[in-house]
Amino acid sequence: MRSLKIIHTEASEGFGGQEKRILLESVSFIEKGHEILIVGQPNSRLGKEAVSRSIPFCKLRMRFSWDILSFFKFILIVIKHKPDLIHTHSSIDSWIGGLVGRLLRIPVVRTRHVSVPVKGHTFNLVYRLPKKIFTTAEVIKKLLISSKSCDPSKIEVVPTGVDMSVFKRNISKNLFKSEMRVPEETLLVGMVAQLRGSKGHLDFLEAISELSKENARFYIVGDGEGRKLYENKAAEWNLLNKRVFFLGYREDIPTVMAGLDLLVIASTRTEGIPQVALQSMSMGVPIVGTNIGGVPEVLFPSKSGLVVPSKNSTALANGIRILLKNKKIRERMGNMGQEFVDRNFSLENMVKKTLFLYEEVIAD
Repeated sequence: MRSLKIIHTEASEGFGGQEKRILLESVSFIEKGHEILIVGQPNSRLGKEAVSRSIPFCKLRMRFSWDILSFFKFILIVIKHKPDLIHTHSSIDSWIGGLVGRLLRIPVVRTRHVSVPVKGHTFNLVYRLPKKIFTTAEVIKKLLISSKSCDPSKIEVVPTGVDMSVFKRNISKNLFKSEMRVPEETLLVGMVAQLRGSKGHLDFLEAISELSKENARFYIVGDGEGRKLYENKAAEWNLLNKRVFFLGYREDIPTVMAGLDLLVIASTRTEGIPQVALQSMSMGVPIVGTNIGGVPEVLFPSKSGLVVPSKNSTALANGIRILLKNKKIRERMGNMGQEFVDRNFSLENMVKKTLFLYEEVIAD
């Protein structure tokens, strides 16, 4: 197998599952002897994280889809690095990368990470530029097909894989519990997500306010633009630092998850198959998740959690309550989730499928 040169582009300045997947895939490909370059926004968190992992990163200001200056600068980057393939990830960079790829006759792959409906009007060519489109969940593929924005035969579902050497079940549950100084009999419920509106933090806080009789503490892990709003709401409802604790961004997510009795995914608008769901399942932690995007796509077949309606704090509270009250159900769901991820969502499987599709596109 020959070494490939791949350029990833990402115009988003955020740092969520989408950006983490780019890093995960890049590290995995570099370990297998391929050359990777990530092109992203100056001062982006993605750039800092790439550099910390020794992944080559090139700064490119991408302001909007028809950014002529970025277009010509990206042409120079591509000519210099001579990639076998360009892999784009967000709307703005998909226009720039897709057009440059067409101009220089370099194949382009696009990953659609979110389950927001796509407008398939005549002038939306961004999904017609790539040779292949990856989606992170079956539901996203269906949305693309229904939008008629591209040829359905170009779409491949490639969910994010879990690095099971990192998210493993033998991490001590007591590490996180001791750090939080929680009594042995108290149950721990966590939400691990960027603090922004679509992740459903307000619904989670409202649900917690309905669970006052449960012997549990609730931890919100992550950072983002909504943190002050959510902390203020928690304080207003007399929850902050009593029942609810904001931990900010943490690198030791496997240790945090190992200490949880239950994970909550409260998304209200868009999801692929959330990486946090697969990671939680890999560690044997059951889930209460909303019926958004690819969440049901893994919870229903794996039987590793409960699916509740989105934007419904009472339904979310009821789901959490059911699992908090039944240790045997939690343990059974945890075991089933782990088996499901082991069979279907390993990092190695993701890398193998991605490489196979890359080679197919390049050879075409």
